[in-house]
Amino acid sequence: MGDVAILGAGAGGCAAAAVLARHGLEVTLFSRAPERLEAIRDRGGLEITGDRGDGFVPIAHLTSDIADAGRAAFLLIFTVANAHAALSHLLAPRVRVDHVVLLASGSAGSLEVARIWREGGLTRMPLLGETATLPQSARMIGPAQVKIRFPWTVRTAAFPARNSPELVERLGDFGALLRTLQAKNVLDTGLNNPNFIIHPAPMVLNYAAIERADGALSLMNEGMTEAVLRAMDAHDRERMALQAAAGLMPISLDDLYREFGSSPAIYRSPGEPMGLRDCIHFRYIDEDIPYGSVFMSSLGRLLGVPTPINDALNTLASIARGVDYWASGRTVERLGIAGLRGAALQRYLETGER
Repeated sequence: MGDVAILGAGAGGCAAAAVLARHGLEVTLFSRAPERLEAIRDRGGLEITGDRGDGFVPIAHLTSDIADAGRAAFLLIFTVANAHAALSHLLAPRVRVDHVVLLASGSAGSLEVARIWREGGLTRMPLLGETATLPQSARMIGPAQVKIRFPWTVRTAAFPARNSPELVERLGDFGALLRTLQAKNVLDTGLNNPNFIIHPAPMVLNYAAIERADGALSLMNEGMTEAVLRAMDAHDRERMALQAAAGLMPISLDDLYREFGSSPAIYRSPGEPMGLRDCIHFRYIDEDIPYGSVFMSSLGRLLGVPTPINDALNTLASIARGVDYWASGRTVERLGIAGLRGAALQRYLETGER
């Protein structure tokens, strides 16, 4: 096994880097923003607490040079979905056929990455894939300090899907971080990102309270009233209808959390799962609307599935945030699957060929 680069130095990337380094791997932590690495460099590593243990973990290499990061055999991308396209362009001149590239989580982004690389002239693809969600929850609780909760079992697939068995096997070297469950394809992983359901409707319905508190409330506790949960469940049924139309086995959000090894009590029972009443991140809208709800609306139009709840969330969030998420979001055109339905779509997902 070669060394590994974690691309992205937010909470998810820092948590992943710390877990792997703690288990003896040589880790390079990359961020396009050098200031994100300053505190880690000053301390020489990361302080972790939570379900992965407590302690200080040295990180071998910190860099903002993509060429540096690209020397690793495994490139594990732990950025927000908004950064996938820009990072793909950065990696394009450096990606090798012997690389393993994983988006964690992907939100069907493997399709967009592959399209960008092909349009840029790449003819021999690396082993490329994604997970449905992060392998664990994480929060930065101070400079170079990360709290880790809830290690999950995560659906994982390659694009094309015929490479999924190899991807899951290769990722077995990272068992300390990743517990994988092979998914059918990257629409399976994309449509099973739980954040697409637990964030958009609760954020929009709690918007006034969030603004008044300057974000300082718990969405999972104070935000999950019976009315909000009813709206969330209706949104979830819309997601499951898309799964069925895409040739997938529909799974409810509640059952998805059970599959993770967790419980729907995280959002259905009072209490803050991270033990923090911290600032709600508008990333819950800025990422999960354009890369979740817009994605589902666009896929619904392709597959002939009505998506009135996604459509409403996209429009309301766009107005509230002053951003046209319909224009900036992840659509079937950006994913390179516009016009593909039925057997043609399944063939492309499985083989990468039209």
